[in-house]
Amino acid sequence: MFKKGDIFIYSFIILFFSFLITTTLKIPNYKAEKIEIYVNNQLKYTYKLTKEQKIFKIPTDIGGVKVEIVDNKVRVLTSNSPKKLVVKQGFISKAGETLIGIPDKLLIKITGERKDVDYILQ
Repeated sequence: MFKKGDIFIYSFIILFFSFLITTTLKIPNYKAEKIEIYVNNQLKYTYKLTKEQKIFKIPTDIGGVKVEIVDNKVRVLTSNSPKKLVVKQGFISKAGETLIGIPDKLLIKITGERKDVDYILQ
């Protein structure tokens, strides 16, 4: 039925995928603290993530976008771009996640900080 080589290969595959799963589960989560809004590749606004609702308008080259912060999440409500893909991306809430509006030349990034890290290489 099974040969010795088959058992070796199957056990190697199982060990390899179990190693991948355990290492990906150990990736630290950073606490989302603030959002950075870049327009035309320049940092224009920085807001803290809050539980209460905030809605504000960000001017862009094609008219602007309306951004909502609520329950420590952020999303774009309206955009003047033709396909409105940045609106369809929905809420983001974790550090490192981004919303990108290409026609608007807009980037919204959630940043966070981890207290026990000495340095981060990028």
